[in-house]
Amino acid sequence: MSTWGFFGYILRYRRGLFILNALVWGAFHLLPLAAGLVIQAFFDTLGAGRSATASVWTPVALLVALAVARMGAFWGGWYIWATLSYTIAALLRGNILAWLVQGPGARVLPGSSGEAISRLRDDVQEVVDYLESWVDLWGEALFAVLALAVMLSINPVVTGAVILPLVGFLVLVNLLGERLRRYRAESRAATGTVTEFVGEIFTAVQAVKLAGAEERVIGRFGLINDRRRQASLRDNLFSQLLDSLGETVLNVGIGCILLLAASSLRTGTFSVGDFALFVSYLIRLTDKMYSFGHTIADHKKVGVSFGRLTEMLAGTDPKALVAPDPVYLGAVLPAVIPAERCETFESLEVRDLAYRHQGSERGIAGMSFAVPRGSFTVITGRIGAGKTTLLRVLLGLLPRESGEIYWNGSLVTDPASFLIPPRCAYTPQVPRLFSETLEDNLLQGFSAQEDGRLARSIHTAVLEQDVERLERRLETVVGPRGVKLSGGQVQRSAAARMFVRDAQVLVFDDLSSALDVETESRLWERLFVRTNLTCLVVSHRRAALRRADQILLVDAGRLIARGDLATLLATCPQMRELWETDS
Repeated sequence: MSTWGFFGYILRYRRGLFILNALVWGAFHLLPLAAGLVIQAFFDTLGAGRSATASVWTPVALLVALAVARMGAFWGGWYIWATLSYTIAALLRGNILAWLVQGPGARVLPGSSGEAISRLRDDVQEVVDYLESWVDLWGEALFAVLALAVMLSINPVVTGAVILPLVGFLVLVNLLGERLRRYRAESRAATGTVTEFVGEIFTAVQAVKLAGAEERVIGRFGLINDRRRQASLRDNLFSQLLDSLGETVLNVGIGCILLLAASSLRTGTFSVGDFALFVSYLIRLTDKMYSFGHTIADHKKVGVSFGRLTEMLAGTDPKALVAPDPVYLGAVLPAVIPAERCETFESLEVRDLAYRHQGSERGIAGMSFAVPRGSFTVITGRIGAGKTTLLRVLLGLLPRESGEIYWNGSLVTDPASFLIPPRCAYTPQVPRLFSETLEDNLLQGFSAQEDGRLARSIHTAVLEQDVERLERRLETVVGPRGVKLSGGQVQRSAAARMFVRDAQVLVFDDLSSALDVETESRLWERLFVRTNLTCLVVSHRRAALRRADQILLVDAGRLIARGDLATLLATCPQMRELWETDS
């Protein structure tokens, strides 16, 4: 989609608010038109030698009234513009985050999380700044037309001499537009690289220290910062060059007025009031022309920003960036809608499921199995066998290349949106916690306090003693990615977060990897107090394998054996090897 296409959708999203902005800021830009006429009358009155006090003070009173009105328009316009700008920024960021969060896990970012933050911050702001120029454009354009009409009616020759440099400035800005776009793209990319590297440093402090790579990391940081400095310098230098050209055009215009008006002033065909009006209008005309030039240049720049933002929406229509979704700027947020009740789970069946990781031959193929109600199914195998990939494809976190998934005998066309609570809940191999309170991490907007479900979930996850030892218990802020908790506490917090959803099928990906044998055993015991509980678990631990109703043995992306523990130990050498390895 073109820049104009994106911008058209943005204008239509809050059409009334945009029109109101244009009207208020139009009044702000048009009031100086009347002020120029008052200034003309004031100086003509003084030049005529009139002594009447009223004739002198009347223009002064009008100028004060116009200044007060313009100040009121400014503050009113500022409030209305703030509402519009925050609304549009929230819309763009919200649409991008909605696509990334609600879609399958295969929707990877075009760069690191730090670079994505740069896009959500800087490129969205670029779009908002461009919108601001269009809010001002209508009033500025009308002022320019009317001011030129007044000036032409007074002296066409002087007006023409003043306008020519301004037109030349606009033409120059348009010719330099492509270079502006390129410099802005390079500056944005360099800034994103620095932001990305900073994020990686903060998440890998221990790895850097263990490798003794502090000096090399700092050296790399200095190198990319130098590249950013050079790119930003080119971008800013070029922008400042245009600024200086605009100021030069203003000075040239005033000089033209002085040179051409000198003889007319002597002959009386060009009054002092006319001179004052021309200078008053010229200052603002130069500013308006400069704004027009900036709008042309910003149109080139904002195309870069739209392109960078739509790259984060890979796999969908670029129009999703400007989809007219609701935005909530007030203190009252929409209520969390409880999940609809679903039919009682009876079976989950997988037929010939296949997936290949991009750019490699690794993945899964020909996966077929069934998970009946009330069963405990364990997926096991060597490291890299495809266990986690199988779960992620099953849950829609990776796009399957072929195969079918059935829930209670009905085909599931979109597992990413279907296999979620209250049907299915999932704890990944590496759980993520937010830098919020432990309670907020467990609930994530879910209401589970009234019926005691949160307390029961904490107990089932063998987390109650850990919560009691925390300084502020459930109100303790756990830090980025749960850094204030141990690995086992993070795992069990993720399990409690899953239990609180009260889903019919629980999917664990190596939950016990950070748990000791005793804690893991207690967790399974507490979990199986529930009747008709259905679990699909990736694990190599004996505690899980002993409880399994069926074990799925995976190797090289294929299901090579299935059965209960006794059968597999008796018939499968690889199963015996895995069992002995965990002894």
